[in-house]
Amino acid sequence: MPRSARPYAPFQYYHILNRGLNRQPIFRDESDYLRFLEKLETSKTRFDWIIYSYCLLPNHYHLQVKTRHVPLSKILSSLQTSHSGYFNRKYKKLGPVFNNRFKSILVQKDPYFLQLSKYIHLNPVKANLASKPQDYPYSSYPEIISQPKHQFHTIDKRVIKSLTGSLNQQAISQYRYFVEESTKLTYHPDKSVRGIMGSTRFRIKFE
Repeated sequence: MPRSARPYAPFQYYHILNRGLNRQPIFRDESDYLRFLEKLETSKTRFDWIIYSYCLLPNHYHLQVKTRHVPLSKILSSLQTSHSGYFNRKYKKLGPVFNNRFKSILVQKDPYFLQLSKYIHLNPVKANLASKPQDYPYSSYPEIISQPKHQFHTIDKRVIKSLTGSLNQQAISQYRYFVEESTKLTYHPDKSVRGIMGSTRFRIKFE
C-alpha cells in the first residue's frame, strides 16, 4: 500500500517527532544528547529554518519549527542520518536507529503555537523524567527561561520573543506560568487530521 503524502508548505509551522526503531533508545548517555543538540544548533544556519521548541527523550524527540525554502525531508534526513551513523559506530550496532519516516504535523499558528510549545516542554514531566520542566536538561525550556543546562544555543532571542511576547522578565514569568500552572493540554498530535492540526478552513488549504 503506498504511503500517504505528507502535507508540506514553506513558511508554515510544524510539529516534528520520531522514535527509535521498535521504540529502542536513540540516546543512551549525556554525550548522545549533546551531540544531537550540537547538530540541531548548526542546522539553523545550514538549512535556514527556525526552531521554537525541542525536547529529546531517551527513545524519541519532538521539534516545533517553521520552515522556509528547504523541505523538511532534507533537513530531517541530514539530522537523522548523522545521528544514526554516530550511534551505530559508538555502540557497534547495524541497521536503522529511527523509524523510517519522521512524523510531521502541519500546525495552524493560532491557536496552537503556544499550546504546542507547552506540549513539548511538558513531555519530560509526563514521562516522569523530571518533576518540573525546567529541571530537564535536554529541552528548550531551560534556554527560554534563562536557565540553560548546556552550551548550545538553539533558541535565540527572536524565538523567545515569539513565545513570550517580550524579552523582559515579566513576560518570561507569564510564559512560565502558562506552561507550569497546569498539565492540561489542548494540543495533542493524536488530534491532528491527516497530518494537519487546525480549523476546517485551514485544513482545506493544504489537503
